[in-house]
Amino acid sequence: MNPILEAVIADGFGAVLVAAGIVVLFVSGEVLRRYFHAPTEYTRKLSHLGSGCIVITFPWLFESTWTVALLAGSFVALLMLGKITGTLESVHDVKRRTSGAYYYPFAVLGTFWLADGDPLLFAAPIAVMALADTGAAIVGKQLGTRKYRVLDGSRSLEGSLTFFSLAFSVILISLGLAGEPGWPELLLVTLVAAIMATAAEAISVRGADNLVIPYSVFLVLERTLRIGLEELSSWFEGMIVALLTILIGTKHVQMSEAGGVTLFIVGTLAWTLGGWAWAAPLITLFALYILTAPVQQQAQLEDVFPTTVASMLVVLAFGHMQDESLFNPYLATLSAGGAIALHQMATIRKWPAIPLALSGSLAPLLPMLIVADNSIDQIDLTRILMGAGCGLLTWVLLKPTQFMGRRLLAALLAGAIAWG
Repeated sequence: MNPILEAVIADGFGAVLVAAGIVVLFVSGEVLRRYFHAPTEYTRKLSHLGSGCIVITFPWLFESTWTVALLAGSFVALLMLGKITGTLESVHDVKRRTSGAYYYPFAVLGTFWLADGDPLLFAAPIAVMALADTGAAIVGKQLGTRKYRVLDGSRSLEGSLTFFSLAFSVILISLGLAGEPGWPELLLVTLVAAIMATAAEAISVRGADNLVIPYSVFLVLERTLRIGLEELSSWFEGMIVALLTILIGTKHVQMSEAGGVTLFIVGTLAWTLGGWAWAAPLITLFALYILTAPVQQQAQLEDVFPTTVASMLVVLAFGHMQDESLFNPYLATLSAGGAIALHQMATIRKWPAIPLALSGSLAPLLPMLIVADNSIDQIDLTRILMGAGCGLLTWVLLKPTQFMGRRLLAALLAGAIAWG
């Protein structure tokens, strides 16, 4: 018999239990919505929390990732069918645009695969997603008065504080039950994981928090527990460097809360996963952005996130793969951002665009070129500049359109060219 099929059959009883539990949960939500007129936001959160309580048992029920993949695919299909037929109003009947319900099964599958059989690395991230996110949404909706803007809506300070408190409690209890690490490292690991999860939740949009929350918790726990507790110092160093960068930057240009949180996340990840060689070019690009931003213009998330998200993806890939060849694509994404920033300035001020764009593409590379370091040996300047040039051209061609992801696409293209 095929090994995959054999593993799925062995997990069959658990899969039936899980499927039955999820169906009962959805039916309960529909009853509350249709017959007791419960608001959809609450029935949706009931499904969110209840599903988390069910799937948290996966490490003890299933051996095969294929079983989880089969369940995830089945429930995505169920959600899509419910959307088409209108039979899952308790989940879908919300006014805001969100794909969180569809992301949920993929978040469970991805976390299960990454955890590789470790109950702690699976259960803690899923519990934070289920409990902390639900609590933050309820408190934010009922008591949230201090709002801050994100890409397509707003968050509340009260909701974010609730999320942090619940995330901290869930992670602390999870680590305590697992008996690792010892004290006081347990408290420090919990603090870092809760901070990164809260920051990720604060800027996630359209349901993406169902993906980024469990991943952020997993990443911190994996690097501090699997790789070693010496990683703790890197996390704190990264957060300090990112905060200092933001504080210095805000003295020269206004910045939204969401823009600051985005830079905090990317700066922390760059320093923690790559060290100074990966963080310095990012800080240089941020400095360039500040120097070229129009006076009184606020550095909103719309500006900061598309500029850095491609770089963040490369940093995360490096953190998992430890592939040094990713350094050139990373620099290319930043160089493309620098070229776009100075091209914009040249257009506004009617200055020569090509020389300034070339200067912008070189700016993030300056730390590597100035400081003698082994990292310089990895730099392929030709590929990086080719990638940045193609990225800039893509952005220029798409600028007249309404395509919101043009800056992200330009950076990703630059990275792909520098890698290839």
